Amino acid sequence: MNAPPHAKGITAQDLRIFLDSWPQFIADSEEVQLMLIEDKDKLLGDDASKFSWCHLYELPINQHLAILRSGLTHDEQIQDCYSQIDASPNQIAVLPEVLGQVNQYFAEMDAPSKEEAEDMRPFLAGFLGVHLSAFHSLRSVLFFGCFINELIERVRGGGHDGDKALFNAVRLDPTVVGCKPVIERISKAFLIKDSAFFKKLKAALNGKIGKREQSNFQKMRLIFEILYEAGASALTDDQLHYLFVAELKLYSGNETGGGNTKALRKFADTYMKKASTT
Repeated sequence: MNAPPHAKGITAQDLRIFLDSWPQFIADSEEVQLMLIEDKDKLLGDDASKFSWCHLYELPINQHLAILRSGLTHDEQIQDCYSQIDASPNQIAVLPEVLGQVNQYFAEMDAPSKEEAEDMRPFLAGFLGVHLSAFHSLRSVLFFGCFINELIERVRGGGHDGDKALFNAVRLDPTVVGCKPVIERISKAFLIKDSAFFKKLKAALNGKIGKREQSNFQKMRLIFEILYEAGASALTDDQLHYLFVAELKLYSGNETGGGNTKALRKFADTYMKKASTT
């Protein structure tokens, strides 16, 4: 069987590069955070810009990319990294790799001098805010099959699904409570003394994402989002099998009786959104 037409020329190799870059992206992000902790007195002093990024969680991921390219920093090496996003036919697919390069750039920096820290302070809050929002939005795709802005939109819609989305978003980053739909829901619960809601909110703040952290399913959810962002239509059963079993080897193809085909179809129908045809 020939390889299925994914979207905008995206190949299995493109997807492999994306998946291979993700663990390093996480490691680089953690290293940058350690650097910030070590140099917090220089970089995060009282006169530094105030850090807040929850407002970005209501924006789609393509707007994060636009902000990153809009000149948060004039550093040529960082701008060169962002130019890779512009050059890619599928920007979401290269995002972890490019952000990983930026994180690595900061992680490999020597401890900044007092003068260097002063130069960084004007843009550091905005720069790191966009990176943190993009990072946790991609984690949201890993665990829940959608970006954080989509979770926030579900919160705005209310009901059981809205509360479920709120708790999921809080597990990713507790600062989402600063988003207007989230704080409005919390305010309503406080007003009507909804103790059951606050019990679940407390559990979400203190809890872990749990079973959704299984590695292969994370990767599959990411791939579905990449294909959707690139305009892919729904894949057939044969295309799903070829992509996830034969090419990427993220799903076992050994079960007899069609069980894997049915389970893979159900997984795809849950997490692969339908691209617009208009």
